[in-house]
Amino acid sequence: MKTKSAYRLMSLVFVLLLILIASSALIINYFMYNPAEADTALNLGVGETYEYPNDGYKIRFYSYNKDIVTVDKNGIITAKAKGTAQIAAGRKRIDIHVFDAPESVDIKEKSFSLGVGEEYTLAPFIPDSEINTGFEYSVSGDDAFTIDKKGKIKAVKAGKAAVTISTYNKKTVSCEIRVGNPPQKISLSANSKTLYLGGTGKVYINIPADCASKETTIESSNEKIIKVNSKCELIPVAVGTATIKATTYNGKSATCDIKVAEKPYYIRTNLDPSKPMVAFTFDDGPNAPTTNKILNVFEKNHASCTFFIVGNRTKSKDNANCVKRMVKKGFQLGNHTYDHTHYGSEVTIQDITNCADRLNDLCGFGPTAFRPTGGFMSDIIKKNCGAPIILWNVDTEDWKLRDEDKIYHRILSEVSDGDIVLMHDIYPSTARAIEHVIPKLIENGYQVVNVAELAYYKNKTLENGKAYFSIK
Repeated sequence: MKTKSAYRLMSLVFVLLLILIASSALIINYFMYNPAEADTALNLGVGETYEYPNDGYKIRFYSYNKDIVTVDKNGIITAKAKGTAQIAAGRKRIDIHVFDAPESVDIKEKSFSLGVGEEYTLAPFIPDSEINTGFEYSVSGDDAFTIDKKGKIKAVKAGKAAVTISTYNKKTVSCEIRVGNPPQKISLSANSKTLYLGGTGKVYINIPADCASKETTIESSNEKIIKVNSKCELIPVAVGTATIKATTYNGKSATCDIKVAEKPYYIRTNLDPSKPMVAFTFDDGPNAPTTNKILNVFEKNHASCTFFIVGNRTKSKDNANCVKRMVKKGFQLGNHTYDHTHYGSEVTIQDITNCADRLNDLCGFGPTAFRPTGGFMSDIIKKNCGAPIILWNVDTEDWKLRDEDKIYHRILSEVSDGDIVLMHDIYPSTARAIEHVIPKLIENGYQVVNVAELAYYKNKTLENGKAYFSIK
């Protein structure tokens, strides 16, 4: 009796085992041969092959769309036609997007530099396509770096070589790579800098010529005050101070202290620092009939300049109104002594301070530049002028020529980026020349600015008591 019961039990177990095996086969067959949500995706070009990485394990492969993609038992995927297909690799599902075969291949940087020990991965791409596989890499030149099949470069010694990137259908692009020594020190284009709200700025990273660092980072110590992007462009956010720090791949760094301030009335923050600039300066005024004509020209052409004021010339109502107009319209005021009677060592402290006090009383703003009469310097001037000393490198000699055509041609033949032009706003011929020369310079691509703007956009900090002939 026991034997018969045992036999029935064994038979039942056997039947259940058969059912389990059959069910498992059905489940496996379903998941193997029916499309499902993909685990990953792959982009290929027509005619391209791709070997699925199996890591030494035996995997069953199956294509659900054999007219678009085939896959053999070894996991070799072949793109047959444009479209979208799915394959099974064991329990994984891979969506295959097949695009037209590449007509070209490109890379964003055709040349760049690395430092010894630095690593970087190339990122070639097919224009107007999402193909992202099938690239091969070959090197010619110095054995300055190694490169693996994924395009990862490691710089090993100083030298220069070219990498040729090829697609599966033999389209190519080349990239020149220089390997420099690891930098032992770097610097920024300025140790300190003032920026104004509403504007932007930029710093430049200086690396010794025989060295290189592609992956140099730059960051702000306080993004609530100043922000910086990967192009080293500075964006003021709020009044305050912060530090910008650049760091190379091997840990060498440099800093620049940034002060963010409210914009002075005579600085425009919408100029383009990449375009040439020239600063116009006018001495000996104001003289209402001619100075107002000059102001009209500058305002009409959205330009600016610096007026070096003789203090006692502002006693008349019309001349005083000229100065008020200068401030209202954003022109820079400069000090040209109170009465223009003393030169060089004869200039007194009172000559300087009386003019500054007069401007403050007249319009609420003092001068932010100083020009000595005749251009003659002295220790008294340097120690007491209270502003940068602005001289010139383009002398129009308008005071002597008194001819608008000659003045016009002299300026156009001599002026260049960063120049400071000397003129006098008290002569009718100067006013007439300005009517033509300012629009012509703008037509030629110049931005016509005052001295403070020139310094601001040329990243030059002007020091009180120090003389400047130009700002390049």
